[in-house]
Amino acid sequence: MNDTISKQTLPWLEISLRVILGAIFIWAGCVKLLDLNSFIESVSNFEIPPFGHGPWDARLGYTLPAFEVIVGSCLILGFTKFYRGALLTTALMSAGFLGAIFSVHIRGINIECGCFGKALSFDNYYTHMAVLAVMTLAALVLIWLEIKKSKA
Repeated sequence: MNDTISKQTLPWLEISLRVILGAIFIWAGCVKLLDLNSFIESVSNFEIPPFGHGPWDARLGYTLPAFEVIVGSCLILGFTKFYRGALLTTALMSAGFLGAIFSVHIRGINIECGCFGKALSFDNYYTHMAVLAVMTLAALVLIWLEIKKSKA
C-alpha cells in the first residue's frame, strides 16, 4: 500500500470506527437505562455465574448501561487520557458479549439478550454473534492503529 494513501485513509478509518462503535455503545446503554428492570431480567436469563441471580444480576444490570454510555462517549471524543482505556474496554466488552451469546447458544438457552433493550432484536444467535465479532474486530483495528501511532 502506498504510504500517501495509507496516511490519508487511516485517519478516516479510525474516525469512522470510533464514531460507529461509540454510537453503538451509547445507544445500547441509553436504551437499557430506560428499562433497567427488563435488562436485569435479561442478565439473569443468561445463567452465567455469578450473574444468574441476585444480587449480581442487579449489580451488573444497574452499572453496565451507564458504563457503556461513558465508554462510547470516550471513544467518540477521543481524549487521549481516556481514549486508550475506552479502546481496551470496548474490545473486552465486545468479546465478552460475544462469549456470553455463544455460551447461551451452545447450552441451548433461547433468550432475548437485552443488548439493545426492546429497540433491536436479532433473528438468531448467528447474526448476533457476527455483529459482535465485527465489533470486536473493529475495536482491535482501533487498538492496532493506536499502537502504530504511538510508535511513530
